[in-house]
Amino acid sequence: MLIVGLTGGIATGKSTVSAQLRAAGFPVVDADIVAREVVEPGTHTLEALKLAFGPGIIDNGVLNRQLLGERVFNNPAELARLNRIIQPAISSAMSDKINFWRQQQTPILILDVPLLFERGYHQENRVDKIVVVTADEAVQLARLQARDQLDVQQAQARMKSQMPLAEKVAQADYVIDNNGDQAQLTTQVQTLITELKELAPKYDAN
Repeated sequence: MLIVGLTGGIATGKSTVSAQLRAAGFPVVDADIVAREVVEPGTHTLEALKLAFGPGIIDNGVLNRQLLGERVFNNPAELARLNRIIQPAISSAMSDKINFWRQQQTPILILDVPLLFERGYHQENRVDKIVVVTADEAVQLARLQARDQLDVQQAQARMKSQMPLAEKVAQADYVIDNNGDQAQLTTQVQTLITELKELAPKYDAN
């Protein structure tokens, strides 16, 4: 099974690329969805968060993600505590999903992981190939402001909080440049799909 890590910067269009790959028939394991699943009501992770941060972060049995986010934002110690609880749960759940698709003998699996490099998915052979979706900083900034209704300073702060895109691009096997329109993006994704399908048989034994 060829495992392809898909990542990018904020507002570069990674979700659009992920949706196109899914539409092409590739199964996609989305780390953001997994992160929500591991804190659903009744999970051990949610109970651990409740113990660590207090019952105030739970509303009617459901994690108040915004409140928790405010608690850990600009507080490195609290963020580290959160990550110690939640990251092992996410990693374990991701491994379970990878194993499921391996058992289905799917030829290509996409791992959609916004923090692929930051969380070390590019290490320990967790992914075979890496796709990075990129865009110029000005394009990224404009899209982020429009998408999240942010002013320039807020948008720039979010962009600066991430690993620089250039560092991600430097470690990529495939780069999708999303500075153009939807048609140009789709053309690049179709080329990527063709290349992945050609490459996949080499990974059949994995």
